[in-house]
Amino acid sequence: MSFRSAVGAIAVLVSPLAFFAASTTALEITPLSESLYLHQSEKMIEGWGKMSANGLILVDGKEAFVVDTPWSDADAEAMLEWANAQGLIIKGVLATHWHEDRAGSFGVYEKAGIATLSSEATQAMLQQHQKTLATQTFSGDETQYFGDKVEVFYPGAGHANDNLVVYLPDEKLLFGGCLVREASTQSMGFYGDGSLPAWPESMSRVIAKFPEVNTVVPGHGALGDKQLLEHTRVLAEAALKAK
Repeated sequence: MSFRSAVGAIAVLVSPLAFFAASTTALEITPLSESLYLHQSEKMIEGWGKMSANGLILVDGKEAFVVDTPWSDADAEAMLEWANAQGLIIKGVLATHWHEDRAGSFGVYEKAGIATLSSEATQAMLQQHQKTLATQTFSGDETQYFGDKVEVFYPGAGHANDNLVVYLPDEKLLFGGCLVREASTQSMGFYGDGSLPAWPESMSRVIAKFPEVNTVVPGHGALGDKQLLEHTRVLAEAALKAK
């Protein structure tokens, strides 16, 4: 399945290969390619309604690497069940920032003996808010995981002060997380733990860093192409001028 066709399948949730967890969870796992899956979970958020969150599962042979936890422990348990059914060993789970839709179920993975990963900035925020800490952290603005298949970059503040983006060079896919807004929105969403003034420049750094990207996955909403990056930068500039 190509990325282009996969994006369409995800948009209407009709992929015949999609995994739907038990009714007690909200987890969905949908293939984007032979080695990459999108995981989606949802939660009712006061003031915002029901929200779906995106994450990734990258597979190499019988090993897997997860970008962002699902919303809940139940969803994380469902992911472990899925991985076990596929004969996969999850080697690590990276949080792209400290919020619940990114690191909220770290404890489930830690209990299963899986490394949980974050930047030192995210670890500090998890500690400050008395959340489950990552078992491993990295310093600096860049690092790699899963061999050289996962490139992690800190471009600056935006949605959160610690928000990371993740590039998968083999797939030419950028996981923008909550730093990137989906195409259908004209709102910056919540940035009370981030910086609207810093957001446009952070997006400019992402655009300059990853010129070869074909597919972009926002933290919430539909996948798109690299135009999502410019869309987010323009939205942030407009929101800043409107303040």
